[in-house]
Formats: sequence, structure tokens, C-alpha cells
Amino acid sequence: MTERKVAVDQLKCGSYQNFVYLVYDQETLDALIIDPAWDVQRFLQILKEKKLVLDYIINTHAHFDHIEGNQKLSKETGAKIIMNEHSMARKDKTAADGEVLHVSENLGIRFIHTPGHSPESMCIIVNDLGIFTGDTLFVGECGRTDLPGGNSEDLYSSFEKLRRLNPTLKVFPGHDYGPKQVSTLDEQFATNYTLAKMTKQEFVKFMREP
Repeated sequence: MTERKVAVDQLKCGSYQNFVYLVYDQETLDALIIDPAWDVQRFLQILKEKKLVLDYIINTHAHFDHIEGNQKLSKETGAKIIMNEHSMARKDKTAADGEVLHVSENLGIRFIHTPGHSPESMCIIVNDLGIFTGDTLFVGECGRTDLPGGNSEDLYSSFEKLRRLNPTLKVFPGHDYGPKQVSTLDEQFATNYTLAKMTKQEFVKFMREP
């Protein structure tokens, strides 16, 4: 994504096929990283090569495979760690549902609280062009709700919230679990079987099925 002078590097890391995202203003070189884990030295090298200043580390949720690199990366760069206000993990700043953060002149983000996979799960909208969905929504799939703190009713409500967003938003998922690495909201609502129209009761039953 390079629209409006903002770029996104999608970095695949770890044995769980995680996606880590480096998002940066190509003019000011201010940057943020989403869900850093497994390969901090690689991230530091990229920052150095691109001469970027890492302002923020942002986590879509607090599961270990999405925050494993937080402390080392923060120590090396001075970047502040941001998580949803419901997260119990270590952080420097909380983000509430609907809160907006201006990282630089060209780079703005909006936080959308989307519980279901975990209580603190959130999606991150960048410049109204792309949405980073963590483990809430994958390409062709959705996050599981049978882990501690998971809740299918909450995930259903979170999907209803996503339906109200700009359908042309690019979807950047937290794992490489689908047929391609990037999609759009409208494509997912048209093709992703977990987003098929159903009642909340039907969805809860669906999520319980093996």
C-alpha cells in the first residue's frame, strides 16, 4: 500500500505463519510496527536500511505470538507500545474504540475494538485505506473463539461493526492462513464463509462445530 505517501511492508515470520507489518510515512520516515514477533533483528535491520524512526509498536491483541518482540524492539528503538485498553499485557499507552492517532503529517490510524478472539482484540485502520485485522479476520477464515477469553457472541458483534466500514478497505490479516495474503473487506464479505449472513445464535452454533 503506497497511497497517500504511506507504505506497508508485510513480513512473514515464525512457525505460526504470522504477519508482522511495518507501516511508514515515506516523506517524514515516521513508522509503526504491528504485532512484532519472532524476528526482531530482521525488523531492526529493515528500519536501519530504510532510515525509519519507529514511533509506535501496536498490538492487535496480546497473544504471545503477536507480542513476543515488543520489549526488545521497544528497548532498541524507544518506540511506545500501544494495546487496547482491555489488555492486561505490558504497554505504554492504551487505545479505546474509535480513538484516532496521528503518527505523522501523512500517517493517521484509527483503532476499532473487535473482541471475540480475545477480549482486547482490535483492528487498526490506516488512512482509511487498509485495515489490519490481527486474529479477528483472516483471508477466507476468522479467528478461533475457544481459547481463554474467546467469545463467539462478541466476534459476531465485531463482524457487524466491520460491515459498517468502508468496503474497499484492504484487509491485512495476522496470519497467512488464506489463499492470498491481502484481500478487501467487500471481497471477504462476498467469499468468506465465516462472514455469511446468519443470526447471532446461528453464528455461535456454527463456531462450536468442529
